[in-house]
Amino acid sequence: MIDEPWFLPTVLGTVVFLQLVLLIAVLRLSARVSRLFRLIASPVPAATQELADRKEATGEQKKWFAEFLEEDPSRRDLPKKEQFANFRQWREDRGLNWKGPVGGL
Repeated sequence: MIDEPWFLPTVLGTVVFLQLVLLIAVLRLSARVSRLFRLIASPVPAATQELADRKEATGEQKKWFAEFLEEDPSRRDLPKKEQFANFRQWREDRGLNWKGPVGGL
């Protein structure tokens, strides 16, 4: 079998063909991995900005709650549930609540 004149070119051709198939598969896989990395990396700045906005809003809420408690020191003695209910009403009275669009999403 090894003595046949077509054996060596056939084996060499088969090896080259399989290497080309492997190269194409690796290139396609690399392209997919690169695309996944881009998809994963893109939302991070948006999420970071959203987190910063939430922290800023939370800071404002804490400032308003401290102001709410300073106006009437007896509010500190109320149960938490009543404190927050009164705080929501206090914000409503001062126009500090955000109103969503009527009709939902």
